[in-house]
Amino acid sequence: MIPTENHQGFNISPAEEAPKGPVLLMEKQWAHDQFHRGNPHDLTVLLRLTTVITLVNLGETAESWFGEKVTVITTTTINDKILSDLDWADELGFVRDFKPDFHIPCDYPVYKENDPILRRKHLLKCLKGMIWMAQKLYGSKTKILPLVKGETPHERRLCYQVFKHLGINYCVFYGTQYFTANIGFKKLQEDLRTVVSEAPNLKIMLIGLQSPRLLKQLPPQIVAAAGQRWIDEVHLRDVPSSESQRLYEPMQQEIDAALGQGQIPIMAWTSGEEVAA
Repeated sequence: MIPTENHQGFNISPAEEAPKGPVLLMEKQWAHDQFHRGNPHDLTVLLRLTTVITLVNLGETAESWFGEKVTVITTTTINDKILSDLDWADELGFVRDFKPDFHIPCDYPVYKENDPILRRKHLLKCLKGMIWMAQKLYGSKTKILPLVKGETPHERRLCYQVFKHLGINYCVFYGTQYFTANIGFKKLQEDLRTVVSEAPNLKIMLIGLQSPRLLKQLPPQIVAAAGQRWIDEVHLRDVPSSESQRLYEPMQQEIDAALGQGQIPIMAWTSGEEVAA
């Protein structure tokens, strides 16, 4: 049985407290470290769980590595092979040790080319893992950011139903594969419009895109953009770290201005309530 809305036993972030604006996908690299250390801007960073494991094994936590000012998100959106070797208990252990502000838990591959039965199995495991993780982290500083997944309206409806029962109004959409697999921006745009038409109440963090020009073309429900475009924008490794830090401000302003400017699909006012019910 799915617990009722606003159940006190779940560490889930409301949209008002969830990440917004640019989110910097970082790795444990010297240039990345130099950029965030002493940075005068309020940074939000995203770390793959593989990077988290490396830092935990060195005895680091989110605060010891990044300091108090940086907002830290960890994610299981990593290589499928690595992910398949990691169970929920191991994932929970690393998150508890690292103590990030937010965690995107229990990702499972849900691809269009997969058998529908396998897709549904993986989607249910993703949702069950998210619920389990949110319960286990109750009382800690780490808030859960759930993934929205599914290739069909019926598959996505499973996400919306769980979100509704848990009072979730902020989620994460993984979009990196649209570019790495040559699917393209137009398909990403179409899929995001579909999601916000089905569930217009959700605010979304998009992983995989930070171009202000393209972000402007997305629905206004997209409120955060995670990726590694920042590396080129701040000329990381090409200029002193102080100059990279200065160059971050105009990039941040452009992304902030682009987010939330897209058109709300007409379907959001006609079919969203029916699909999300």
